[in-house]
Amino acid sequence: MKKFTKIAAFVFAVCLGATAMTACGDSKDDKKTDDKKPKASSIDDMDEEDLEAALNKLDEETSKELEKEKEEATEAETEPTTAAETVYEPTEEIKNASFRSGYIQIGDTVFRTGGYITVADFIEKFEDKFDTSEIAPDEYLKGNKHKEIVLSSLEDPRIKIKLLLVNMGVDENDRIKIADTVIQTIEPYGAIKQLCFYPTGVSFLNYDDIKALTAELGLEESRSSYGIEAEKYSESNDHIYAAVYAEEENLYGKKPIFGYKFFFDANTLEGTKIEIQYRDV
Repeated sequence: MKKFTKIAAFVFAVCLGATAMTACGDSKDDKKTDDKKPKASSIDDMDEEDLEAALNKLDEETSKELEKEKEEATEAETEPTTAAETVYEPTEEIKNASFRSGYIQIGDTVFRTGGYITVADFIEKFEDKFDTSEIAPDEYLKGNKHKEIVLSSLEDPRIKIKLLLVNMGVDENDRIKIADTVIQTIEPYGAIKQLCFYPTGVSFLNYDDIKALTAELGLEESRSSYGIEAEKYSESNDHIYAAVYAEEENLYGKKPIFGYKFFFDANTLEGTKIEIQYRDV
């Protein structure tokens, strides 16, 4: 009975095409491993040892196939939603922000550029959203030196930000820990303008809206060819540059100048993007 049961199971597996067995014909492997042993002419002629070996081989191959299918199914279930499906909207914080504040929203995170946060505080506040392993807080930065660091979002692979760290020591030999340096600027890194929002929640403004904003901010048009002074703006073929003083002092006691470049299509006057630049006073 035991032999009949094994034979039945073996025949069933062969009929399903699960594996190629010795009973179905000669194979090169059989010839290599047991040339001297006579071949069974049929399944009935196979002894217990042949059946046991064939069934063990069948079990092993079936287990491998099932494990492979299980792994593929698990990978499919755990595959994350593509970043392209993520759509961002301006937060209440950025919609209520002033153009003199230095606030910028990148993805769904609001930052304040212009020297308003230390590296240590940045890590504490944003380490759950950005990979801060690129920052070495216990290393030192020499006086009057800068250091650029690019960080990647932990939630959206499209998003990267660039930090500019500064040591505001008055002497060139002053050295302070990276953790205590001030982040002078925080800006988007790469072509991700569609993922950024600026004060009042805008990502771009058309020509008429830009001109209305310069009037609202009380800016005068600059006639200088040597750079734009604070509280003035200048107009070019495809953008308007507006420079405003910050509304609050930063961590090194200055009100920096924020320079906004409002880009528009020269033919349609439709807005295309905004950039914010930091200028020391």
